[in-house]
Amino acid sequence: MNADKLSRISPESTVGRNDSPRLLNWGAVRQFSLGLETAGSPEGDLAVVASAESGTRVRFYTGFIPYAKALSLIAEVHTDARDTPLVLSIPWERIGSANHNVLLQYAGHAARLYVDGVLADEDWPMGAVDLSEAAVSVHDGADRVALWREAVSPEPGSPALVSRYLGEEPATVQYWRPRGYNTGVGDCMPFFDGTTFRLYYLYDRRGHASKWGLGAHQWAQISTKDLRSWTPHPIAVGITEEGEGSICTGSVFLKDGVYHAFYAVRAVDGSPARLTYAVSGDGVHFAKTEADIRISDRYARASVRDPHVFEDGQGTYHMLVTTSLADEPGRPKGCLVHLVSANLTEWEEVGPFIVPGYHDEPECSDCFEWNGWHYLVFSNDGLARYRYARSLEGPWLRPAMDAFDCVQWRVPKTAPFHEGRRIAAGFLSSPDRYAGELVFRELVQRADGTLGLAFVPELREAAGEPRDHGDLELADMNGFVSRGLGPFESDYVLTFEAIARYPHMYLGFSVSDSAEFADGYDVRIEPSAGKIGIHRIHARSLQEDESSSIYRVEGLSEKIAVEAVVKPGWIDLCVGGSRTLISRTGGASGHLRFFAQFGAATFERIAVREIAR
Repeated sequence: MNADKLSRISPESTVGRNDSPRLLNWGAVRQFSLGLETAGSPEGDLAVVASAESGTRVRFYTGFIPYAKALSLIAEVHTDARDTPLVLSIPWERIGSANHNVLLQYAGHAARLYVDGVLADEDWPMGAVDLSEAAVSVHDGADRVALWREAVSPEPGSPALVSRYLGEEPATVQYWRPRGYNTGVGDCMPFFDGTTFRLYYLYDRRGHASKWGLGAHQWAQISTKDLRSWTPHPIAVGITEEGEGSICTGSVFLKDGVYHAFYAVRAVDGSPARLTYAVSGDGVHFAKTEADIRISDRYARASVRDPHVFEDGQGTYHMLVTTSLADEPGRPKGCLVHLVSANLTEWEEVGPFIVPGYHDEPECSDCFEWNGWHYLVFSNDGLARYRYARSLEGPWLRPAMDAFDCVQWRVPKTAPFHEGRRIAAGFLSSPDRYAGELVFRELVQRADGTLGLAFVPELREAAGEPRDHGDLELADMNGFVSRGLGPFESDYVLTFEAIARYPHMYLGFSVSDSAEFADGYDVRIEPSAGKIGIHRIHARSLQEDESSSIYRVEGLSEKIAVEAVVKPGWIDLCVGGSRTLISRTGGASGHLRFFAQFGAATFERIAVREIAR
């Protein structure tokens, strides 16, 4: 092994494949590193560190893990904090079967797996690793093992290697997730400082399963000045201590040139989360403070989270915090605690801001003034809702349709942008799994103060010239009629205008991986119900999942403009320029048809633009 490829620091010990097991007696350590060189296409165990008394402590092997679903290079670390090991991995198909230099870095609060200098995976452990009288053995899949009694770093891999192992960066941040095979965008916290639009978000690995299910989320950031060119930044607020289970959602406020990042820290022992903040002079590099913002026992302190800070027109700072009322039998308890401050450091509790009455707690709140209206956004079960009022004192009115998009666009928050615009950011969720792709929307403010959503013009994906398919008339008052188009590449933008000739009919389009449309998805418009849904073709009525429908869509009985971004994994829809709906789908979607059912419909100006890859 060329140890220089792993670290400039010489290892304390090395063991070859043909050597006898090497005995370590390092005791219980909180920092160490283990490097090895794989050989060919390894199978089974590659290297194992184990003791007769405490069993396996570190193990490298080839195998399968549930969330990867592919043959992977796996590193297991057993600590004294949990019975189950910490597992780091990367699929072999990503790195290839050639020889690789692999390094496991254990730094106490963080564990990282590098392959050829590329950070392949990471997790955030607790506790010590017992390396007392532990034997190091090298198996046929590896040539040699090197060990350090400290957390060493490898020589960084080349940009080309990073792209090869982790994937290419997409051309736009719409539908983006961080590079890697187990990464995702979690709760979003957009912020505009007057010059730069900063998207802080919870960086996720393993769908909330890191750190033994505590999440181990950290604040990451990408930023832009024009919504077109984006700059990635290092972790803004990260886990730096073992006792931090997760850096949870919060908000940013800029005062006197200092960025204040307010957040809650989830404790590893289940004790109440701590409200605190970090500060920064540039919005990129934050330093944690020792602040402890207290909530009274009137509220359930164990669920305190998601602090949102804003300033009113009189110079008073307000903080809204998610939690529940304590000891309130017979009534819904989920609420937003209201605190006020004159200086952002000393906070006074003034009572609940709102108790919306849903079964759970209102999460990820957002409160802002926009053109004479005040808006309060919060999410229940991940679905964002809003209220509006003429003043902060209320009354907070519920609009006829209070939901943003559908529940698959999770916990969005908003921030202003140039020229009086307002941009929302959330993530596209996955079934039974936290985090996903980043999805932006532009807020639309109507004359009566109600809100809509539209696609953000600057974030449209690069697409080819439109292929004009003209107009289409379909009619069947007693059943179903369709007309197919395509096939197309599986990524495309579809635009058309639809006119329902009978209000109580269904109309829309379908996508499928075959011209027979035996399987696939319908995008169904129901004018009389004001409903649009994305459902499996031939789904039973009970399978028309409410998580993929929107209601009270205005104008469906008139000519309505539809724009759809169709990808193998989801369909993203904008209707009438003010309502959006995104839903996950499955399989290819290159075959397209239009349909009408129980009526007549006209589809005009049909055009398809294939998305450049």
